[in-house]
Amino acid sequence: MYIHHVNGIDWLVITAFEELKPMFIEDAGAIPSCFSRTSELSLIDQAKRTYGYLPALDGVITDTGVFQSQNNAEDLNPQLACVVEGRGRIFIYHGGFVAFVDDEQTFITQMNG
Repeated sequence: MYIHHVNGIDWLVITAFEELKPMFIEDAGAIPSCFSRTSELSLIDQAKRTYGYLPALDGVITDTGVFQSQNNAEDLNPQLACVVEGRGRIFIYHGGFVAFVDDEQTFITQMNG
């Protein structure tokens, strides 16, 4: 695990696979670059502003960020995570799955980016 800093947000890069580290450093710059701590929008609203329509997926996000869904053969562990106080948490999974969690809702989508 290590930290990747983008737009004022510290992203925790979580991977047990050393060979994935170079790939996720690239993705950490590309996928969450639309998110900023300076924005007044929630993380979900920041994503919608950048990507437009975000298709919602069914599933549950555990306290540790694991994505559980009947549509997945197995649970997905996050590869990237961040917490922005007052604006929620983001978990990014292999395959472009992204979960946004705040006090009021959990929103799971898949980004092709």
